[in-house]
Amino acid sequence: MHYYGNETIMSLEQVLRLEPSEVRILEWVRTYEFLENRFGVDESVPYFLEIKCEADHVMIRKNRIMDFPDYSCEEQLSFGEVEQALAVFQQWAQDILKHVVSP
Repeated sequence: MHYYGNETIMSLEQVLRLEPSEVRILEWVRTYEFLENRFGVDESVPYFLEIKCEADHVMIRKNRIMDFPDYSCEEQLSFGEVEQALAVFQQWAQDILKHVVSP
């Protein structure tokens, strides 16, 4: 986990263990653009995710990495509660992990 200003960057695996109270405290979390493979080598991931607490809602984004550092937002959703947003955010992380982790 790394901190840059008011943004916390963590792995997809760490996101799966994230609790609503942690999201409220951290306010803005995004995932790494890399995933360590079974040999300990970083491989690029085609997406990174963001969850951010705004004044009156929680926003989540699924961003597709084009040509790093360029990216485009593929999906953005807004929720009234952290719990709702976190459930979708974690599902997105699971989906990415299923597609990029080789057996």
